[in-house]
Amino acid sequence: MFKALLECLFGTPSKDEESSSPATVQTNTRSVQAPASPKRKLTFNPDTITSDAIDGAFEHLGLLIPSVKPSIEAAIYRCMAEGFKAVALSHRKDGEQLSKEEKKAFGIRSNAFMSKRAASELSEKGTLKPLEAHYLTLWRADFTIDRAKRILTASGHEFGRISQLGAHRDGCAFCTENYDSYIDPFTASPFPPAECPNAACGMMYHASVDWVAVHKSRC
Repeated sequence: MFKALLECLFGTPSKDEESSSPATVQTNTRSVQAPASPKRKLTFNPDTITSDAIDGAFEHLGLLIPSVKPSIEAAIYRCMAEGFKAVALSHRKDGEQLSKEEKKAFGIRSNAFMSKRAASELSEKGTLKPLEAHYLTLWRADFTIDRAKRILTASGHEFGRISQLGAHRDGCAFCTENYDSYIDPFTASPFPPAECPNAACGMMYHASVDWVAVHKSRC
């Protein structure tokens, strides 16, 4: 009887629970848990989220030409460790640099790094923000991928949930209004909300488990 009470309070897993584990989904840059239950579908495709996140950043920002996508895909895995600005700067440093006259035409200082290759990757809109185009595209895409990772983690548990932690920086009214609110992982979207006015949405998600619900279900 005492053992049964402990199991009820602390959620001792059954043999079935111990033997089962969520499947693993491999994105282009990260390996994350897939939903434990096949009955409910996520709002995005875990198998293509990296590609979809980059496409979303390209379409929303319009700062880079579409043919640059493979270059962004190759660089995005470095962002979490090195930072978005550092990765973008490294890309602009690599290769033959624009002349002072060419940099002047772009409206950037003469000692700023801008390779001819990086300059050729800018769209017409991107030429208005030549030093930010790659950085903002990487930032928007990588935060989308990170939110997807959190959603996948939460969806792997019966009582998993997502809480919004606000923005990494440059938060908006939407982030403030929804700070620390809980979202069902199966209705949560990793993509920036339409209400976000920022070029690179820094909204963050946190995956957790509703342990109160877990204990109630086992008592």
